[in-house]
Amino acid sequence: MNLFDPNRRVSRRRLLTLAGGAAVATATGIGFAQSASAATGYGIDYSDASLTAGSVAAAGYGFVCRYLSWLPNPKVLTLSEAQALTAADLGIVSNWESDGLQDWQSGVPADPYSQGAGHATEAQRQALANGMPSSRPIYFSVDFDLQSSMYSALNSYFDGVASVIGRSRTGAYGGYHVIKELFDNGKIAWGWQTYAWSSGNWDSRAQLRQVQNGISVAGHDADLDQAMAADYGQWGGTGGGGTGVILPSWPNITDGMTGPSVQAAQYLLRYHGASITADGQFGAGTLAATKSFQSAHGLSVDGEIGPQTWSALIVQVQDGSSGDAVRAAQVELNRFGYGLTVDGSFGSGTVSAARAFQSAHGLGVDGQVGPQTWQMLVGTGTGATGGGTVVPPWPNVIDGDTGNNVLAAQYLLRYHGASITADGQFGPATLAATKSFQSAHGLSVDGEIGPHTWSALIVQVQQGSTGDAVRAAQVELNKFGYGLTVDGSFGSGTVSAARAFQSAHGLGVDGQVGPQTWQMLVGS
Repeated sequence: MNLFDPNRRVSRRRLLTLAGGAAVATATGIGFAQSASAATGYGIDYSDASLTAGSVAAAGYGFVCRYLSWLPNPKVLTLSEAQALTAADLGIVSNWESDGLQDWQSGVPADPYSQGAGHATEAQRQALANGMPSSRPIYFSVDFDLQSSMYSALNSYFDGVASVIGRSRTGAYGGYHVIKELFDNGKIAWGWQTYAWSSGNWDSRAQLRQVQNGISVAGHDADLDQAMAADYGQWGGTGGGGTGVILPSWPNITDGMTGPSVQAAQYLLRYHGASITADGQFGAGTLAATKSFQSAHGLSVDGEIGPQTWSALIVQVQDGSSGDAVRAAQVELNRFGYGLTVDGSFGSGTVSAARAFQSAHGLGVDGQVGPQTWQMLVGTGTGATGGGTVVPPWPNVIDGDTGNNVLAAQYLLRYHGASITADGQFGPATLAATKSFQSAHGLSVDGEIGPHTWSALIVQVQQGSTGDAVRAAQVELNKFGYGLTVDGSFGSGTVSAARAFQSAHGLGVDGQVGPQTWQMLVGS
C-alpha cells in the first residue's frame, strides 16, 4: 500500500499468467462477468493517480488495486480513471484505506462496529460512483502490524462492514495473522495478504497477495501484487492489458554449480551487501552469503537459490541504474547473445537488449528489467550446470495410470478443492478434476498431470502443517520406504523422513517439503 509506508519484510513466490473477467455493459458503462479461462497473474497497487492506464498495460500488468478513502484525497480512484483502466482492458480491485484504522495503533475505538459500518457506507458510495458493479467486493485495509489484543475489535469492525455491503462482498488487506483471523472467524469472503508482518507464511484462502513494495512502473512508485484465484474481486476490464505469457519456473541454483546464472546471483548478493567474488562458481563463500541473505529476509535458510530466494534477490533496474544489480541483468541478457559489456551501467545498449529480449519473449516492452523480465531471463534455460544435485524431470501422470504418484496428485487436487476419492486410480473423476484445476490456473487443459500442472499443484508443507497436501507428501515419502502413517499431520516422524530423504538425495536438509524436494520425490 502507498497511502502509508510501514517497514516491510520480503517473502515472495512466483506466478504464471494474467487474469480477469469479461467486460459487460452496465448503466455506468463498466461491468464484470467471470471468464471461464481466467488465470492467476500480476497486477500493481499504487496511490499516484498520474500513472496512466496505458503505462500500466504496456508494462505487462493485468490489473490494478486502487483506493477509496475519505474525500478530498487526490490518491483515490475516480470515474474517469476507472473508465481509462477499463478501456485499457485492465481489471480493477477496490480497496478502502483510512487513517481511522491506522489510529488503532494508539488505541482501538470504543465502537469498532460503527466505524466499520461508516467506512463501508462511504466506500460503497465511492465505488458505485466509479462504476463498480454492486456485486463486486471491497477490501478494507489493516495496514499495520495489528496485535492479537485487538482481534476482538477487528472482528467487530468487519461485522460493521458486512452490515452494509454483506459478508459475501467483504474483504480485508493485511498480514498473515490478520487474514487468518478473519477467515477463521467467517468475517471475510475475500483476502488480500501482504508479505509484511507475515514471516513467510501465506494463507491459501487469500485471493490476492502483495509480494513486493517499491517497484517502478513508467517512473512511478507501485507495489507488486499476485492474483491467486481466477476471481479475486476484479471488475472493469478482462486483464487483457497484460502479457498473458506463461513464465518459466525459477531455477534452483545450489552449491557446486557454475555458469552465468550463478554469477548473476552472486552479483545480486553483492548488491544486497555480500562481500563475495562474482566468478560464476557456487562455492563456500556464495553458500555462506546465500544463507546470510535468507536469514535476513525471513526465508528458509537452506543455502539454495530457489524460487523464494530469487524473488527476494531481484530488484528492478532500468535506464540510469548502476551497480551490481545491473551487472546481474547484463550477465543474464548475455546468455541470449546480446554481447553487452558487464559494466554495471544501464545505458542505451542495455535498454535495447532488454527491449529486444522482452519482445522476443512476449513480455511488455518497456526496456526495464522488472519482476517478469527477471523471471523470464533467469528461468529460461538453467544458466547453471553441475552441483551435487540433479533434480529429475516431473513425470507425466495420465488417465489410466495407477500408483503412488497418482495418489499424491489426487490428494493435492483435493487440497485445491476437488471432491474426489484419493484411491491411486486415475479415472474419469480425476481426469475431470485435473482439467478443472488446469482451467482455473491458466494451464493447458489436457487432463495430463505434467510439469506445469505438478508445479502449480504442489504447496510447501512443514512441521505443523495438516491436511491433504501433507498426505500427498507422506505418500511420496513412503515410496522410499519410510513407512509413515498417511494421516495428514506433519509431525516429528514426517520431519525425520523428509530430512532423511533430503540427505540421501543431496538436497538442502531442512525437513520441509518445498519445490525441490517435491520434484525429487515425484520425479524419482
